[in-house]
Amino acid sequence: MKRIHNIEQILQYIEDNSNRVVTVEEVVALSGYSFYHFCHSFSSYTGVPVATYLRRRQMARGAQILLENGQTAEAAAASGFRTSSGFAKAFRKNYGLSPQEYRREMSEERFRISPFLCGLDGFTAVGYRLAPPKRGFDVLDAGAYWMDKDFSFVSREDYLRLSGPNPIEIGAWIQPNRHAGERFYFFGPVVQNSDVIPDGLEALEVEAADYAVFPVPSGNGNMTLLNENVRRMWKYIFGEWLPQNNPYRAVDGKMDLEIYHRGKVSLYVPIVRV
Repeated sequence: MKRIHNIEQILQYIEDNSNRVVTVEEVVALSGYSFYHFCHSFSSYTGVPVATYLRRRQMARGAQILLENGQTAEAAAASGFRTSSGFAKAFRKNYGLSPQEYRREMSEERFRISPFLCGLDGFTAVGYRLAPPKRGFDVLDAGAYWMDKDFSFVSREDYLRLSGPNPIEIGAWIQPNRHAGERFYFFGPVVQNSDVIPDGLEALEVEAADYAVFPVPSGNGNMTLLNENVRRMWKYIFGEWLPQNNPYRAVDGKMDLEIYHRGKVSLYVPIVRV
């Protein structure tokens, strides 16, 4: 087996072999490092332990098969489980739903919705700047990018001082220099005053715009499922709604927004009538 010393290449290897179960032992051997050295390097680079990363990828593969053909036995085998019951138990732990409930929750019809239209005045948010993955990625597949990130360097007191007890938080992919291709993800609360910004945070000015607003299915309180729902809705918007909805087009230079408030999520797409 050819050794790979770059974590990026290890991640690509996992993706290239997503149609089968990749084990921790396999990628450790591939790296050529000691078990401890590799696990520490992987966790530092990705933010999650290698076993957790592989388990999520296996569950995602099983979930994809469930949506494609509904065969629990096939999904279980693809995820490395010998029995459907073992897969169903792990699936519920990961997604908060049984495989059958997941299929109903993620049916295409739930995402093919008509948005409502509204205008938003300009506002200021203060939050975290998160770098994109260090390997190529699809922005439409990286919604709710704030989830699983470590924000502990800002105290809860400082955060609440900015946001208040009932925050409206936004997430958005920002590309300040379109020609250079630089991009980062912003996440933080809308604020009334940005005179004092805690270390590690920065202000973001959002201009007034007209938006098409798409409420996202809640995910029944399960954050993993909510993450998937956000991604599915972004893909529906740009893959189906905008191409097929002739009266409107997306506005260049304005921000697409994820808005989180009172446990609900809505996606805001700046539009103009053609």
